[in-house]
Amino acid sequence: MKVLERNDVKLVLPSSLHNLTLIRALAKTYFESQNIEKGDVMKLLSVIDELATNVVEHGYRYETGEMTIFLKKIGNTVYLSIEDNGHGYDEKKSSKEEGGMGLFIVKGMVDEFNVEKKETGTKFNVSKEVKEAK
Repeated sequence: MKVLERNDVKLVLPSSLHNLTLIRALAKTYFESQNIEKGDVMKLLSVIDELATNVVEHGYRYETGEMTIFLKKIGNTVYLSIEDNGHGYDEKKSSKEEGGMGLFIVKGMVDEFNVEKKETGTKFNVSKEVKEAK
């Protein structure tokens, strides 16, 4: 079991489009409490929106499931992971019609992007260097 540090946030909640607003509000509050510059906050929120939406749409195909979101800031880098126990990620999809365009955009907004395939489900890990708010 992973022990959370003082700066860590872990959210475990049902995967539902209704929860996306809550996820965004909680993440925004966390980023602002970490004194992250507004432009970087907006990019990180866009990343969270896309990955959480993917969990709902592709991971669970709108069925009931659970997603875990982990946020951590170390120095000037934010680490984010979103995990599900759904159907799994298909890296062969590459066009918008196949569902791969959003992840392409996410990759362009972060410094590191990694997909962990699990026995059931997927874990997306990203990191992004951020600037301090003035």
